[in-house]
Amino acid sequence: MPTQTIFYIIGSGILALFIALFQYIYKSKHTLLHWSLAGVRFISIFSLLLLIINPKFENKESELIKPTLAVVVDNSKSVKYLSKDSIASKAVQSLLDNAGITSKYDVKLFSFGKQINQNSKLTFDDAQTNITNSLREIESLYDSQLAPVVLISDGNQTIGEDYEFASKDLEQVVFPLILGDSIVHSDLKIHQINVNKYTYLNNKFPVEIITSYKGKTPTQSELIIQSRGRIIYKERLRFSPTQNSIIVTPKLTSTKLGLEQYQVTLTPFENEKNSINNQKLFAIETIDEYTKIALVTSLSHPDLGALKTAIETNKQRLVKICSPSEYLANNETYGLVILYQPNQSFKPIFDLVKKRKLNSFILAGPQTEWTFLNSVQSDFKQEITAQSENYQGVVNPNFNNFSVDNFTFDSYPPITSEFGDVTINVPHETLVFKSINGISLQEPLLFTYENNYSRTAVLLAENLWKWRIHSFREDQNFETFDSFMAKLIQYLNIKSQKTRLFVKYESIYDGSQPLEISAQFFNKNYEPNPNADLKIILHNNATDEFIEYPMMAIQHNYVVNLNALEPGGYSFEVFVNGGSHRFNGGAIEILEFNIEKQFVNANIQDLKQLAIYTKGTSYFDTQMDELISKLISDKRFSNIQKFSKKTVPLITVKLWLLILLFSLATEWLIRKYNGLI
Repeated sequence: MPTQTIFYIIGSGILALFIALFQYIYKSKHTLLHWSLAGVRFISIFSLLLLIINPKFENKESELIKPTLAVVVDNSKSVKYLSKDSIASKAVQSLLDNAGITSKYDVKLFSFGKQINQNSKLTFDDAQTNITNSLREIESLYDSQLAPVVLISDGNQTIGEDYEFASKDLEQVVFPLILGDSIVHSDLKIHQINVNKYTYLNNKFPVEIITSYKGKTPTQSELIIQSRGRIIYKERLRFSPTQNSIIVTPKLTSTKLGLEQYQVTLTPFENEKNSINNQKLFAIETIDEYTKIALVTSLSHPDLGALKTAIETNKQRLVKICSPSEYLANNETYGLVILYQPNQSFKPIFDLVKKRKLNSFILAGPQTEWTFLNSVQSDFKQEITAQSENYQGVVNPNFNNFSVDNFTFDSYPPITSEFGDVTINVPHETLVFKSINGISLQEPLLFTYENNYSRTAVLLAENLWKWRIHSFREDQNFETFDSFMAKLIQYLNIKSQKTRLFVKYESIYDGSQPLEISAQFFNKNYEPNPNADLKIILHNNATDEFIEYPMMAIQHNYVVNLNALEPGGYSFEVFVNGGSHRFNGGAIEILEFNIEKQFVNANIQDLKQLAIYTKGTSYFDTQMDELISKLISDKRFSNIQKFSKKTVPLITVKLWLLILLFSLATEWLIRKYNGLI
C-alpha cells in the first residue's frame, strides 16, 4: 500500500475520532451512553471516509496445479491391419480410468494420422501417419510446462520428417507404448515401380521393378505382370539374407490406345504374414502417333542437326530434314513446318502455308534470299544491306506466350544475322532481343506472332548450333537449350484457338499423391476471370455413376480436390457458367495403393530411440501396468503450487459496507431508545 494512502487512513481516523468526541463528549456528560454513541459514530465516519479513500489491498492466493499427461494415439490403418486397434483402445481406457493417474495428472487425449486431433473418436482409418508433426504440435501446445507424452503407436510413419532424429529437439518426455511385438516376420515386398507415363502403340516400353526380401532363410518367388486379366510376363526370383533386393527390368509391348493398367505380383511364400505389399499397380498411357515436323532446307548447315536433335529429345516428336520438293510431295504427314533460310524454291511452300493456315518456324540468316522472303509474305520486312553482324541474345522477361523464367542467353556466344532494320507489320511478341557487348538494342532477334489463326516464329540468325554447344559447356548437358526449343515448338505445335477454358490434370494418379484437377478461364481479352462458376462432372467407368463437384477459385486457377474418389477409371467434363464453355474428353486412372498396409512389423527400434532421446521409457503393449506404475512414481512430474496476487479495492469488500450500515443502524436505535430523536 502506498505511503500516501496510509497517511490518508491515519488522518481519517483522527478526523473521525475528533468529530465523534466533539458531537457526543464535548460539553456533554461523560456517561456510558454518550461514550457508546461516540464510539458508534466514530466507526460510521471512519468507515465512510475509508470508502471515499478506497484503499487497495493485495490478496495472495495459491493453488495446486496437476501436470498434464498427453495421451497421443495412432489412429492410422496400420494399427488395425496389425490387429492392435482393440489393444490401443483398451490402453487408452486404462489410463483414463486409473485413479492414480487421474489424481496425479490432468489427462488429455489426442489422436493422429496425417493431422493431430483432440478428443476425437478412435476409428483407426487414417490413410497417412505423421508422428513427428503430432509430437511437435503437443510440444507447442504445452511449451510453458512439463507435460509427459504417452505415444501409443506402431511407430510406422508414412509422411513427414523422421521422428527418430526430430526427437533430439523435443523438450517433453515421451513414453512410447509399442503396438507390436519384437518378432521379425519374413516378408516379400514390391518396393517401387519406375515407368514412363507415355508410350506409343505397338512400342516396347521398359519397366523397372524393385523387389525386396526380409528374412533369415533363402526363398523363391515368381514375379508376374498381368494386364486385363492376362499374364504378359513371368520371372522366377531367388532371394536370400544376402541377396535381399532384386531389380527386374522387363520390356512390355503396348497394344491398346489410351490408359492401360498393369498389376505386378510377387507370389507369397507359405504363411507370409503380409501379402498385400506383394502387389502393386502401375498404368501407362498409349498414344498412336508422333508429332511429325518437317525441317525444310536447300542448304547443308550444322544448325540442322542441332535443331533436329534438340526437338527430338521429346520422344513424341519426329523431325524429318527434307528439301522443298520432298516436303511438297508429303506435306500432309507433317503438323509443323520449319523453313531454314528460304530461297526462291520455297515459293510453293509459302503458298501452301498461307492457304492451309499452317504453323511455321522461319529461320532466316545471311544465306537467306531476302528479296524473295520480303516479297513472298507481308508480315515482316528485312532491310537488305548485303552485310552481316554477330549478335548476342537477351531473353525478354515480359514475353507472355509461354514461361521464360529459367532461360538466359546473356553469356552465350553471338550468332550471325543480317545487318539492317526489321519492320514487323503484324502484332507480335519479341522472345529474344539483339544485343552487342551486353547492351540490348531492343531489336527483335526471335519473335512470334499469330495471324489468320496460324502461329509463326521467326529467328533472324544462323549458327544456332553454337548456343546448344555452349549449353553443354555450362551445364554438362543440353537441357537448357533443348528445354527452350521444346517450349517454342510446343507453342508452335498448337493450332491457334479461341478457347478460353484450359484444364490441367495428370492422366494417372498412384493413389498416394494429392489428386487435383485445375482449370483456368479467361475473359474475352484473355485475362484470368476469377468470378466464373466452374464445375466438374466425373463418370465412373466401372459403376456408370456420375459425380459432380464445384471447382473453387484459388488465385488465378479453379481447383477441385478428388482425394475421396475410389480407385478406378474416370472420364470427366468441365463446365463454365452452366455450359457456356466446356472441356470434355478428359480421362484419369486412380491406382489402388494403401501405404498403411505395407508394414508387417512395428517400428520398435525408432520408438525405443525416441524414448532415449526424450529421457522417457518405452514399453510394449503387454507392459501396460509397468507404464502406469512408472507414470505414478516418476518424481519429475508433480503438482505445482501456483501463487497469484490479487489487488482488491476496499469498496468491493461487502463486509466493510455491512459494518457501515450496522454502525449507522445501531446509533439510530440507541438514540431512538433513549429519546434523543
